[in-house]
Amino acid sequence: MGSFSLGTIWEQTVAFLRRENGLLVPVALAIYGPAQLMLDVGLTAAMAARSAQPALPSEALLVLPGALLLLFGNLAIARIVLTPGVSVAEALAGATRRVGPALGAMLMLFAVVLAVGLAIIVAATMGAMIFGADPKSPALAMQLSALVIVPMIVLWVRMLMLPAVLAKEEQGVMAALRRAWALSRGQGARFVGVILLTTFLGIVVAMIEQFVVGSLIGLAKLATGEDQIFALLGTVLNAGIEALLAMAVAVYLALIYRALVSD
Repeated sequence: MGSFSLGTIWEQTVAFLRRENGLLVPVALAIYGPAQLMLDVGLTAAMAARSAQPALPSEALLVLPGALLLLFGNLAIARIVLTPGVSVAEALAGATRRVGPALGAMLMLFAVVLAVGLAIIVAATMGAMIFGADPKSPALAMQLSALVIVPMIVLWVRMLMLPAVLAKEEQGVMAALRRAWALSRGQGARFVGVILLTTFLGIVVAMIEQFVVGSLIGLAKLATGEDQIFALLGTVLNAGIEALLAMAVAVYLALIYRALVSD
């Protein structure tokens, strides 16, 4: 099993994006664009409902198809990166075939996280009751949150190569999970670096959306008085920017996979 350098993969990613931007950008905007738009609208509605409304609005349900489309985009981009000479149609067809195993793998990971989380909560609550602590105390709630988040982060790090494995290797759910786990062996520090890098890029994109796009949209609203139209335009522009970031991250992860499987 090979290894990789974050800097080298970054240079390869930039070179690949420059060389294949005419192929990748339309795919990213066509797949990641609607996915990010649905996620943005759905998550915004869910957060608003959490703070102000007793019932979950129907817009929050857009998160599910948005997440599914995002998964499909990751599979398609991985196939484009990892299969030399593949056409967009072939990549999309291959990604479609792998959606089923990908969904199965996601559900399996969700079940594992849920089981671990429930086990931690039950054990901690019973321990608190035995030692006379208040199970509803804020301090205990924070400790439980930390205990649940830690295994989630570990699983996130170990499964970082799962989309590329699902896209490139014709394996079932359990075999793909084992393969992704094996590829991460000994790469924990580098994978944490990958997550930190993508988090930093996400922060940069958020700042661009807030200070550049937000300012321009705000000025347009003041100049025209068309609040709703320009608010929608701002949402679409932000989704487009996020789509390009998602594409770049998918390319980066696919190139890491290629480095790991090379001898």
